[in-house]
Amino acid sequence: MPNENAWSVITAPTSKSLILGVDFPAAGRREAGFEDLAEKMGPAWAGHGFLQTTPPPVRLADRPAGDYYTDFWLRDGDWDAYEVVAVLGYCVGGVYAGEIAERLAQRQGTAPKVILFDAQVTDLQLLESEIHKMIGLAGPVFTADEAEHARKRAAEIVGTPSIGLLDAAVEIVGLYREMASIAFQRIGLAEARRDEVVRLFESYMTWLSAASQIDPSRAWGGSLSITSSDYAELERGGAATVVNATKSLGRRIELEIGHVDLLRDPSTVRTLLDSAEF
Repeated sequence: MPNENAWSVITAPTSKSLILGVDFPAAGRREAGFEDLAEKMGPAWAGHGFLQTTPPPVRLADRPAGDYYTDFWLRDGDWDAYEVVAVLGYCVGGVYAGEIAERLAQRQGTAPKVILFDAQVTDLQLLESEIHKMIGLAGPVFTADEAEHARKRAAEIVGTPSIGLLDAAVEIVGLYREMASIAFQRIGLAEARRDEVVRLFESYMTWLSAASQIDPSRAWGGSLSITSSDYAELERGGAATVVNATKSLGRRIELEIGHVDLLRDPSTVRTLLDSAEF
């Protein structure tokens, strides 16, 4: 088996065939994940093992290059004993999925299918949006003035002339810690729990920042891309993380599903059964 420190097993392989899912899984998130998709696919994928990426233990201060993640996922394990037939990528995970598929094509001699779900690329505005998301999830925990301060500070960070994406991510994490400290103190949760949440957020910011150093356009050109109604709305609104991604996508199938449910909706399952044989 591939390195168990780099991959979690969604479905144990019963043959030499593997499907890989590239995502940043986090407990308690609202969005469906690859575990939901595997459950919905049921017997259709029963002949394949299904593995999902585990983020490496790396910090923003380490300033990892994009290929650091791919090296971590592919460097150890008995890859020669398996054939990867498909690499699936969710959101920014699609960037890494493309690079993984290209490396595996060279290694195993056959190219895995690349299947993307609401594929995005990273930019400064994506980092800023994570602060807006935090404020929205916190609800009434923050006062109106505190929420406005956080939004303004996030905009100032990403609007700093010539700021690099990694430097912006460091400052966004600092702002996140500041706001988390207010929230956790207000609702009476321990600092240790706050630190755990901030470390997870930093890990996610590191994942996003490193992905910005990868050009996925070649791998994405031959991909199957499945997109949600929310994704289409972001595209119409000119969101750069989506607009820039769509320039490189291969065959695209748009579904009338919200982003949150994309990996668990029956119409996604039908689309995969009809359009993604392997």
